[in-house]
Amino acid sequence: MPEIVDGYTHVLTERFFEDLTDKFGFQGLSGRPEFLWDHDQRKQDMADYGVDKQVITLALPTMFQGMDHDLALDITRLANDEIRRLADEHPDDFIPVGTIPTVSEEFLAEFDRCVDDLDMAGVQIFSNVDGRPLDDDRFWPLFERAEATDTPLWMHPQLWEWYDWASEYMEHRLFGWPFDTTLALSRLVFGGVMEEYPDLQIVSHHGGGMVPFYGRRIEMFYQQRMAYPENYQGYHEHAAELSRPAEEYFKKFNADTAVSGSTPALECAESFFDAGNVVFGTDYPFSPERGRQTVEYTIDAVDRMDVDDDTREDIFADNLYDLIS
Repeated sequence: MPEIVDGYTHVLTERFFEDLTDKFGFQGLSGRPEFLWDHDQRKQDMADYGVDKQVITLALPTMFQGMDHDLALDITRLANDEIRRLADEHPDDFIPVGTIPTVSEEFLAEFDRCVDDLDMAGVQIFSNVDGRPLDDDRFWPLFERAEATDTPLWMHPQLWEWYDWASEYMEHRLFGWPFDTTLALSRLVFGGVMEEYPDLQIVSHHGGGMVPFYGRRIEMFYQQRMAYPENYQGYHEHAAELSRPAEEYFKKFNADTAVSGSTPALECAESFFDAGNVVFGTDYPFSPERGRQTVEYTIDAVDRMDVDDDTREDIFADNLYDLIS
C-alpha cells in the first residue's frame, strides 16, 4: 500500500479551547468540540485507514470574523504555539501548518515566527478577510513574504454575507465555501498577485472549488475580453495586465482531494491543474463518523481514478512532500 499523507485536516487543542473561552471570553462556539482534540481517536482512525501522517491546521476559521486586531493576534499566537506543541508531541504523525488570519506588521512578524522559529510546513490563510478580497493591497506583503521564503499557503474558505436566507439550509457552507474559494483564486489571478509572485504556492481546499470544472470557461472568458475590449470596459479598468493566458495562472494552483469521495471531481481536478498539483486531503474530522467516512471515501475515490500508479502515489503523498520540501 502506498504511503498516505492527509494534506488538509483540522484540529483544536483542549488548552487552546479553554484559553479561548476562559481567558479571552470568546463566545462564538457552541458546546465543547471535543472530537477536535481527541488525538488518540485521530491516530486510531489514521491507523485503521492506513494514513501515515496528517497535515494539521487550526479549525473553525469563522472565529476570526470581525475580531479586534490585537485580540486576533493574541489568539493566533496561542493557536500557532499549540499546533507546534501538538506536532512536537506526535512527530511521527503530524505536520504542522500555522495560521495568519489577516495582514499587518504584527501579523507579518507572526508569519516570520511560524516559518523561522516554529518551523511550520506552511501557513493557513482564508479566502476573504472580513469581506476584503485577497488581491487587496494590504495583503500583498504576505504573498511577497511567502514567495521569498518558499512557504506554501493553505487557503481555507471563509464565510461572508451573501443573502439573509443563504444559511437557512447551510448553503453558505455547502456551496458558499467552494464558491468563495473560486472567487479568491480568481482575484489572485485577475488582480495580478500571481503575475507579481509567480512562484507563490497556494493549496486550495475542496478540489480548487469551481475552477477545474470551469477551466474551459475561464479560457474562453479571457480570450473574449482580450478580443473585444470595447465590450468589457469594466474588466479592463480593473484587471491587472497578464503576460500569459489567464488559465495558465489558474493551473499553477494546488488543489486537495477533499471533495467527499467524488472520483469524477478528482479526475476533473487532476486533468486541469499542472502535473503534481493535486494533493491528498480529506477535511478530517468533518464528515459523518467524525471524519472516518471522509477518509475512507477519499482514499477509495483516489484508488478509482483513471491514472497510473505513479500518479496515484504522487497524489497520496509525494506531491505534498514536494510542496513542503
